[in-house]
Amino acid sequence: MDSDSDSDGSHVSATPPRDLSPPLQPPSQPLISPPLPIPPPRPTILASKSKFRVRASSPRPKAAARKSSRAKPPPPPPPPSPPPSVISPLSTSSFRIRRQSNDAELTASLDSAPVLRAGQFSKLSLSFSKIRRSSIEFETDKDSIGANRSVLEAKDELHERVSVASSSLGSKPAIDSRKQMNLIRAHVPIEPVKLKKSGKNEGNFVRLNLNKRRFMNKSGKGKSTYKFSGYRKFSRRTKRKLNSQGEVNNEGICEEDGLIVEIMEQNQKQQKNERPDLEMKEALSAVRNEASEKNLEKLLKLVYGHESFRDGQLEAIGSLVNGQSVMLVLATGAGKSLCYQIPAMILPGLTLVVSPLVALMIDQLKQLPSVIPGGLLCSSQSMHQTSETLRLLQEGSIKVLFISPERLLNEDFLSLFSSGLQVSLVVVDEAHCVSEWSHNFRPSFMRLRASLLHARLRVSHILAMTATATRATLSSVMSALEIPATNLILKAHLRNNLLLSVSLSQNKMKDLLMLLKSPPFNKIQSIIVYCKFQSETDVVSRYLRDNNISAKSYHSSIPANDRSRTQDLFCSNKIRVVVATVAFGMGLDKPDVGAVIHYSMPNSLEGFVQEIGRAGRDGRVSYCHLLYDDTTYFKLRSLMHSDGVDEYAVSKFLSKVFNNESHGKFCSILKDSASCKYDMKEEVILTILTHLELGQVQYLQLLPQLNVTCSLNFHQTPPSLLADKDTIVAAILRKSEIKQGQYMFDIPTVANSIRITTAELSSQLEHLKLKGEITYDTKDMAYCYTIVEAPQDICSLASHLTKWLSEVESCKVHKLDAMYDAATFALNKCQKELGCDGSQHTACLQKKIMDYFNNESPSNISNKMSVISPFLRADIKVFLQSNSQAKFTPRAIARILHGISSPAYPSTAWAKSHFWGRYSQVDFQVLMEAAKAELMSSFRKEAP
Repeated sequence: MDSDSDSDGSHVSATPPRDLSPPLQPPSQPLISPPLPIPPPRPTILASKSKFRVRASSPRPKAAARKSSRAKPPPPPPPPSPPPSVISPLSTSSFRIRRQSNDAELTASLDSAPVLRAGQFSKLSLSFSKIRRSSIEFETDKDSIGANRSVLEAKDELHERVSVASSSLGSKPAIDSRKQMNLIRAHVPIEPVKLKKSGKNEGNFVRLNLNKRRFMNKSGKGKSTYKFSGYRKFSRRTKRKLNSQGEVNNEGICEEDGLIVEIMEQNQKQQKNERPDLEMKEALSAVRNEASEKNLEKLLKLVYGHESFRDGQLEAIGSLVNGQSVMLVLATGAGKSLCYQIPAMILPGLTLVVSPLVALMIDQLKQLPSVIPGGLLCSSQSMHQTSETLRLLQEGSIKVLFISPERLLNEDFLSLFSSGLQVSLVVVDEAHCVSEWSHNFRPSFMRLRASLLHARLRVSHILAMTATATRATLSSVMSALEIPATNLILKAHLRNNLLLSVSLSQNKMKDLLMLLKSPPFNKIQSIIVYCKFQSETDVVSRYLRDNNISAKSYHSSIPANDRSRTQDLFCSNKIRVVVATVAFGMGLDKPDVGAVIHYSMPNSLEGFVQEIGRAGRDGRVSYCHLLYDDTTYFKLRSLMHSDGVDEYAVSKFLSKVFNNESHGKFCSILKDSASCKYDMKEEVILTILTHLELGQVQYLQLLPQLNVTCSLNFHQTPPSLLADKDTIVAAILRKSEIKQGQYMFDIPTVANSIRITTAELSSQLEHLKLKGEITYDTKDMAYCYTIVEAPQDICSLASHLTKWLSEVESCKVHKLDAMYDAATFALNKCQKELGCDGSQHTACLQKKIMDYFNNESPSNISNKMSVISPFLRADIKVFLQSNSQAKFTPRAIARILHGISSPAYPSTAWAKSHFWGRYSQVDFQVLMEAAKAELMSSFRKEAP
């Protein structure tokens, strides 16, 4: 959403101390000074909701006044006083507004027209006159009211000027319009001024609607202006760019690619305006000659403004500059990003940062210092944006490039490095994702092996970074990346300024509200509330808003621009609470978060440590509270078994993968159909395929996923004639099936038949489309691969893979039980000997956490799952009899009894059964054994 970008290394926060009372809120109604006396003949401007109207002081019917104003045209203005000058009909204004400026000096006599300084409406509560066909003119203010005068003197002088203006209008000196671009000239026709009453937080102002079309959408309705300034700037700029290209699709405005373009444009402008000065060049040269502590601290001072490094930073930077690989474990908020930013400035080539999430990459790109040019490649970018980034990369204009691990599957991208692009450093952010024994294993991170990085990227050293990892995880990551054990930099997992507390909750919603309204949380400005599920974040944030707490939800299903707006509002203290999933906080540049509350128990102690580490980065005391309940624990423990597979299903899947043993051919497996057929989640299938590629024996080579079913229409040349000229068209006609006038074919089949790659086939189809010969559409996303070596014994390979996946599943369950054990120990077993008191359990929780991370395999971890149930076998028998038409495996039955949805047995169909989730408090393995025994019993009864 996990990683933390701490490149700024902030030590001091601008937020006031938390122990002080919050400042008094401004009054709901603006304070208005009593108006000064106004001469009776003068018309008065009155405010009415959103418009101003003019009412004469003399008593007369309103209807008559309206009729008179329509029937009689206004009399011509009086002739100007000498010297003669050309006056526009719009120059008959009773007042002009002046702005202070450093441009050409302008003067005007008091007897010509009164002068109001811009903003005077909000400072002085006056009624002013308005005569026929009024207009407003902006001029520079050289002789305006002095700043040292009192408000009362300014009011008196202004009254005198207004009274003089009612009798005469003077001439004004000529103004060079080329120099005064912001002035509204008298000879420029404008629409009548519309005065609008402002909101209570906006102040009084005059709004000039110079061009209505600019502020209207196609339906004629004005666009909402309730946006924060950063969003308005970004949104208008992005829309303008799309319109200039003639594109109709506006979806990019709401996605990450628009944010990426905005950030990269800002970085490029900063780099143009802030070229490295001589002192910076000398500092870099000194570090390259000798990476001493003195030289590195001087560079740190110039770039970041800090006097010294934090614990672990100097050691890591020194090793990287000297050409060594490093495994770096620093606490959340300890400044891991700085450990690759400084080497990126020193080393000659490119620094490649591999990161798990696009949102995290965007945050890290924003936080790069202006002296480091950065770029980003991700799937949400358009073709133009990707090609532009690659061009800058080849030119050497990018020093730090952020990519996802899936980018390493792209042969075009990898070919850049074989053609001469130098990579000095590869950074693996969130390196625990490399290990299957971590709390957040990602199959795509298995590709980050040292052998592949050395061979394809020609990189000599690697930096692996994480905030939380057990000994087993660290050993696995360092082995995969070939980092020596002596190059491990391991610092404390917890900061001493975090106060940890836990409470047992029966009604979490009410308990959360009570917690936020009681000390010390009621005095904290910035609070993060973490929930496990997206639906929880929306419900909780709505509940808090209903109870007068400013809160917003944040999760991955919310559009990207809304997530960015929420984060900006939170960082600027416009909202107090963000209710979010774990996606929020990665790369968050807000050191003064005062509290982190876990509404749902985390999956592991690693996740718990990482999330509470987002509080108190400024060094001040911060509060971390866990609301524990048994229901959440049972639900999370059930979900730990959602990725499990049976050996039978794995064997069937492998038979499908290797059904065509021809080496080098392009193969594909449809994602949706395979997931449902073998009852495996898509992530599990990808994990198996990745293991087949990167295991001890390479059985296949994975290729980028693509849509493999193509429907094609011919338009100009008849298909038979076009096939005579083009071998690809001929192959399509041979391998396709005509349905409703369209040629339907499988892309891998056609590519294999004429021995070309799918990329070459797609390129030729696009070429024919541009010529107007064809139109086509693709669908059915598939896993793509080529077979390197077929296994001799599929059953043996299936058994090996099943055992490995079972161990990974058990590891995840063990991590959840360790989190449960720590929470329940603090609630029930803490002896209050180490300073614990009430719900405050900092000492005992810290001890539990450190024991967990330091021990290889702690065995004294408890859980709350039951291992016996007297009616279990009977219920399974009834379930099988009532669903005799379906086929079940022991795992499928156990999932239904635990209330776990799977691809073949979704909750939409099976949650209606009264057996759904009935045994969620019974250990999953116990259910598996009971289901297996009952299936065997029913099979023996059916056998002849």
